[in-house]
Amino acid sequence: MIIVIFNTLTLFQLFRPLQESKSESQYFFTENTIEMLIKMFRSVGTTNIICIGAPTIHERILCDVPEMNSVLLDIDHRYLQFYDTNHFRWFNMYNCHVLEECDTEFVLEDILTQGDSTAVFIDPPFGGRLEPLAYTLEKFDQIRKKNNKSILSKFLVLPYFMERFVVNCLPGMSMIDYKIDYINHKKFNSSGRSNGSPIRIFTNVDQSKISLPVEENYRFCDECNRWVCSENVHCYKCNSCTSKNGRKYIHCNLCKRCVKRTWKHCKECNKCCLIEHACKRFPIKGKMKDRSYKKHIVKGKNHDQNLNKYDVMD
Repeated sequence: MIIVIFNTLTLFQLFRPLQESKSESQYFFTENTIEMLIKMFRSVGTTNIICIGAPTIHERILCDVPEMNSVLLDIDHRYLQFYDTNHFRWFNMYNCHVLEECDTEFVLEDILTQGDSTAVFIDPPFGGRLEPLAYTLEKFDQIRKKNNKSILSKFLVLPYFMERFVVNCLPGMSMIDYKIDYINHKKFNSSGRSNGSPIRIFTNVDQSKISLPVEENYRFCDECNRWVCSENVHCYKCNSCTSKNGRKYIHCNLCKRCVKRTWKHCKECNKCCLIEHACKRFPIKGKMKDRSYKKHIVKGKNHDQNLNKYDVMD
């Protein structure tokens, strides 16, 4: 009887998530998110998955997706008790080092050269630096290139507001509009915030190949040639679906870009800002920083209210 119960449990149910340390806190994906991610891997033709810090995805692939192979690279050494070396390595994603007594280069080369259709999926601590992760991914690419393998498909899970840092450290990555939900996090799920989870996926894969679930309020944008959230309305002036946070954005003719509806154009700052802000605190690119931290309120209505003919927003 005990064996039957054990066989029905997942490692997520057996392990208590690490939450004492901010650098090692563990949050696990919801069932809907796991199903969407597996569907995403199938849609891009991936057969080998390297899961870094993503044990729930690794476990689902091994148990329910026979056409795919998965190896888990994780800092949590407890997985050594359950997986052999073909499916788990004790790994530090920030210095690209296998923490077991082995040759890191040899182990990584063996993992990364299993086939052409290989993808790496990373769910890192959100407080970690991106530069070390970029180094690890660059190391992976070098190993693939040395062995005449195709470019590694990359999927990186991070909050949407880190987009500019991701693009800066990892050129070629773009943000998928899907909202990632976690089971054991108060805010990073659909019930924790009014706009849904702020967590997204960044990838170097062509987004036209990645479909998002219609039943979860996603649609295909013909102009952008990608799937987006239904609230993400296409802007024909920006020629893009511009929303990042799950709410509708609105176009500012003076800034020549879309901004949040709660922002308004400030003549003194010469850009859109919050209604109440420290004026000129953040300098315009190309101009010297103005030290006058004058706090003021932009007169007029914000974009959530009715706009009149004197407003600069369309």
